[in-house]
Amino acid sequence: MRSIFSLYKLKMTNVIKSTVLVMPTVAVVAFLGVMYSVIPVQITGSFLISGFFLFVISVYISMSIQLKEKDVHEEIFIMHSRRNADYYISRELVLYSIMLFYAAVVIAYPLICSKFKEGFFSRTLKPVDVLYGTLIVIGNGICGIALGDLFHQRIITRKKNSILFVVLTAVLAICKVSIIEKWASAKVLNIILPPLMDGFDMVRETDIFDPKGTMLILAHSALYVAVLVAVKIYLLRRFRFK
Repeated sequence: MRSIFSLYKLKMTNVIKSTVLVMPTVAVVAFLGVMYSVIPVQITGSFLISGFFLFVISVYISMSIQLKEKDVHEEIFIMHSRRNADYYISRELVLYSIMLFYAAVVIAYPLICSKFKEGFFSRTLKPVDVLYGTLIVIGNGICGIALGDLFHQRIITRKKNSILFVVLTAVLAICKVSIIEKWASAKVLNIILPPLMDGFDMVRETDIFDPKGTMLILAHSALYVAVLVAVKIYLLRRFRFK
């Protein structure tokens, strides 16, 4: 029987050997090149746009990985697990490890550039900017992973439908703030949608992260992800392999 770490290594090796990460890597390189081609850069804008971008590629990564999962392979992983829970934990660890890698890249790149280019940011970068900006980026990243993986092929068997649901949810998340401003009764969207644009609404024109607001967004993201992961695992255990 294999431990969580062994399962994690096997699944991560399979992902790295596949072509799943080629497109996200190319997209990250292109994003960084375009995003920071013009300076000075607004500090909060840098983190917020990076967070939005990470959300998008995280959705793509989690969907791409789950769509490539073969029932036979996954059954073998479960059979060799000490517990079913070990398999699901290792699976989550793979997804969120990949997300954290890309998060580190999009966060570190502008910080490194600012050390070598004078006037890279529109104002002096402070440690609290990095702290709160990082929390926003990671919060968006985990939401992207959880959302993309929620519409698993065992839960929604038709690929077109799963993609449609993800796109629809993402569009609603982008428009959520505007929708709630027009219709107060639409506040329920705060519960069923990720806080993707809440950071933009919090910062507006100030270029300053509000500590309380940032922590609320992070808490919202963490709770949202926890619920989605719990629902997904329940459904995966219910909808057995074909």
